[in-house]
Amino acid sequence: MEPSASMWPLVGRGEELRLINTALTGADGYGGVVIAGPPGVGKTRLADEALADIRPGRWVSRWARATASARALPLGAFAEWTGDIAQDPMLVVRGVIDHLTIAPNGAKVVVGVDDAHLLDDLSAFVLLQLVQRRLASVVVTIRTGESAPDAVTALWKDRHLQRIELQPLSEEETGHLLTTILGGALEPTAALRLWHMTRGNALYLRHLVEQELRSGRLSHSQGAWIWSGQPVVSPGLADLIDSQIGRLPDTVGAVLDFLAVGEPLTEEVLADLTGADAVEAAHTAGLITVEHHGRHEAHLAHPLYGEARRAQATPLRLRCIRSRIAAALADEPDSGTRDLVRRAVLTLESDLPSDPPLFMAAAAGALSLFDADLAERLADAAVSTGGGCDAQFLRASALMNLSRTGQAEEVLAQISTEDLTDEQIVDIACLRTVLLLVLNRPTDAVSVIDEATQCVPMTMRGSLIAGHAGVASYEGRPLDALNAAERALRSPNVTDIGTAWALNALVVALGDLGRADQMAPIAARARDLTASSSRLSAYRFPAGDYHARGLRLAGHIAEAEKIVTDLCREVADVPGWVQSMSSMLMGQATLAAGRLTETRKLLEQPFPYPDEVGYIPAVWNITLTQARAMLGDHMAAAESMHKVDSLCRTFAYRKPEQLLACAWVAAAGGATTPAIELAHQGAAHAAEHEQHAVEMLCLHTATRFGDTTTAHRLHELASQVDGPRAPRRRPARGRPGRRQPRRPPQRLRPVRGNG
Repeated sequence: MEPSASMWPLVGRGEELRLINTALTGADGYGGVVIAGPPGVGKTRLADEALADIRPGRWVSRWARATASARALPLGAFAEWTGDIAQDPMLVVRGVIDHLTIAPNGAKVVVGVDDAHLLDDLSAFVLLQLVQRRLASVVVTIRTGESAPDAVTALWKDRHLQRIELQPLSEEETGHLLTTILGGALEPTAALRLWHMTRGNALYLRHLVEQELRSGRLSHSQGAWIWSGQPVVSPGLADLIDSQIGRLPDTVGAVLDFLAVGEPLTEEVLADLTGADAVEAAHTAGLITVEHHGRHEAHLAHPLYGEARRAQATPLRLRCIRSRIAAALADEPDSGTRDLVRRAVLTLESDLPSDPPLFMAAAAGALSLFDADLAERLADAAVSTGGGCDAQFLRASALMNLSRTGQAEEVLAQISTEDLTDEQIVDIACLRTVLLLVLNRPTDAVSVIDEATQCVPMTMRGSLIAGHAGVASYEGRPLDALNAAERALRSPNVTDIGTAWALNALVVALGDLGRADQMAPIAARARDLTASSSRLSAYRFPAGDYHARGLRLAGHIAEAEKIVTDLCREVADVPGWVQSMSSMLMGQATLAAGRLTETRKLLEQPFPYPDEVGYIPAVWNITLTQARAMLGDHMAAAESMHKVDSLCRTFAYRKPEQLLACAWVAAAGGATTPAIELAHQGAAHAAEHEQHAVEMLCLHTATRFGDTTTAHRLHELASQVDGPRAPRRRPARGRPGRRQPRRPPQRLRPVRGNG
């Protein structure tokens, strides 16, 4: 059911309502309030709500609305209470005041005036008389930035009324309002998009949400509301925005059009395109903002101004504007990645000739900005206009970031190795190895590495050795991964992708082996490498994931969470797939810290990736399963465990973690003995693969379930792994070099948390 305007609750205005109530009763010495704010923030709704809250019988409310058309008439806003306007004006004014203030049985009167900045002078005088003579309490709304009659301005300047500056809804308030209206949670990325697009303007938000519901782009799926596609500004919303912007000279309209297409533009470029006087007029009217620092960039005052202007422009005009902006940006000195990407997009949608090198450079730039959708589009344009192998490589990288892993592998598999350089052959093989491992096809990954090895000289094989290290780490062979990664890093001519693979494989291996104390410098090197290369920017997430996992295995829970939190904070404002990856990483961190409700909230949102075999769906659902089970929700835990089994075969190096999730599901159902057995199966698998830290976690979990047989093996493992999960005791005093005997671990009670 589509929500109507009357169903939209007043959210986030509790403090304002209290202030209005206090002012109306005169408790603070004021005779009422002025509610000021930009168009659409809810001034009228707040005033209506305040008047509706007064007690019938004790208060009588009267409501007047000023309009631009009524302003031409004396007492136009109070026409309902005027008599014969041919009489002496003062007699008419007195009659209006008498009609407004009459109340039965000694009740008090409150008068509300909407858009008081549009009052004619005589109506403004009536309003001022009501306030100065304390004939009625008054609630007035005005639009900020608009001129108002002197009598209206005096209401707050002379401190007759308290002025409240009404701000747009915050991101949190907008999310709460949407949840209330829709009757369920909106997917977080969609909620953020709606807030950015409306900037908390309640009127715009209502129009946009109702429109998107009618179109079906805002729909309910998998227990939550999802917003797909880009919004189309309806004629009704466009008319509303136009009415609030007002009639514009063509020159000022052109300023909005150029920013609607190419925002932001420097003030200098915008002036060259539209004229300095037009830019000044748009700025004075409050339609654009200009930064006072840096490059003095100009922006539209509200994102929906751009949506409305684009909706009204013809395709021919839009292409012409894009061509002019792209040409202007090309003449500007290099100002960074964002301008490069913007120029490429404008060129792609303009009348300018195709530019494959520009599209390729911009695709790499978009990847570095974590905009994989745009990177895929630009790379595809480069491929179709002759970009060759490098363009296909970029497209595959973008598809991988979008979790369209199978499609990315198909793109690379179709590239012929003829006429490729040795470095191109190696990079393609390395990326295909990544993709095939994500698809859980390690045998195929090895075949790709071996084929490439036959095509390149010995001096170029270091990166391929790194590929073998990656395969070994995913297969749960940490010693093999360790040796191969170290060999790769000692080899000459290792590409940046090969180096990243070797470093990541090394971190995974050290974490599995329980050598957490050795990970920090290697993880730091991987972090620096991925931060400096646009092609490797997306690798920052797996690098952070592997490092945090190793720390969690060792028991460094807080340190692991800090790594994840810092990484997620860096990309907090980036929309799309990055937010879903952040949710997965934070889900693992909060699970380990025992904040299970937070874990569920992060991971019970609609799963954003295709239902294909892959690393992300495996880890996502394993983490969610364990959180549900540890909270005692056996049915929900069993459901997500079934999804793990149906969607993906578990990666060998994380097989013990899947078995632990199964153990927690059994424990949540009261089956303690099977839970202990499953934890031991995980420990046995880890022991077979020399994953000492993982084995310790499994046995530690079995102990928490009540198993008393784990002490001997835990004692042995404590001498092999780092970290607080198995703290080493200091030597006894007076006998240096000799450890005190360990006491068998005490039986642990089952507790929440994975720390």
